[in-house]
Amino acid sequence: MDVITSDIRRGQYKSAYLLYGEESFLRDERARELADAVVDKDLQDFNRTEFHGSEADISSIGSAIMAPPVISERRVVVIWDLDEFSEDNRKSIARALVRMPDTTVVVIVASTIDQRTTLFKTVSKQGRAVLFRRLYPNQALGWLSGYTRSKGIIMDRAALEYLVTVLGTDLSQLAAGVEKAYDYAGIALGKEKKITLEHVRAVVLGTPEFGIFDLVDAIGERNAEKAMSSLRQLMIFQEAPLRILYLIARQVRLILKAKVLKGRKMSSRQIARALGVQEFVAGKCIAQADNFCLEELEDAFSAMVQADIGLKTSGSPDHVILERLALRLCDGPRC
Repeated sequence: MDVITSDIRRGQYKSAYLLYGEESFLRDERARELADAVVDKDLQDFNRTEFHGSEADISSIGSAIMAPPVISERRVVVIWDLDEFSEDNRKSIARALVRMPDTTVVVIVASTIDQRTTLFKTVSKQGRAVLFRRLYPNQALGWLSGYTRSKGIIMDRAALEYLVTVLGTDLSQLAAGVEKAYDYAGIALGKEKKITLEHVRAVVLGTPEFGIFDLVDAIGERNAEKAMSSLRQLMIFQEAPLRILYLIARQVRLILKAKVLKGRKMSSRQIARALGVQEFVAGKCIAQADNFCLEELEDAFSAMVQADIGLKTSGSPDHVILERLALRLCDGPRC
């Protein structure tokens, strides 16, 4: 058990944590887990402040560190992208750590840091400095096996090994590969959740299936540029237009349901059950639901019906119909 997990389980926290190193996926995930645990989720709005690199104002960081908690035992301050801070600003943070109240927990995230600096020495003395090294292939394989189990996904050993062989030890890429393979296996096998080597090969070798999930993700994120790029790639692969439309409709339906259920104060686990998907897939739908209002999602179904009719009856090129649909769905907030 690592020291951060131990602190979380015991509910006893140091005043400062520095999470640094090349393995950004695991590092950032642990930082979020720690920040989530320090303050009750119902009180986070009042007792959690986050700052991001060069956008952060150093005086605001100092004020946040010194501020007392509101209706809570503790408050948490998260400082991302420390690498972008000047050395003077890092020293200012170190001075604030020395003077801060014992009701504040500061979580600092960096890619690299000189261990001779004042800030590193201050955190090491008052709290924990935890290094996240890039994993070796055998370690990445072990992590990937545990990651899939934690998500309730059954994955063949050969599929796990193939992902690590092709994608390397970047955990963010491995997690994305699992997500795409899960989506593909769900479509191919209905209710079946087992991911095989065939599914993994389909999503990591630049096949049309890989592009389809990039497309629906781009639409959910309302990223028109990414959506157009993915759609053009699918056209090059000569993917069936109606299948593309079906998967877009499926994603919009999931986003709409997630938005309605979130409005009913349901948890992500409850929403996942209602949608019939894994919790991490539901989490993505919940996040994407924040990009749309209900009126826009209802309008999206009307647009997809028009696209369906156009693909089946009009003389317009298929790619033009789908591009118009994608742009309409990605259009900026209108309500």
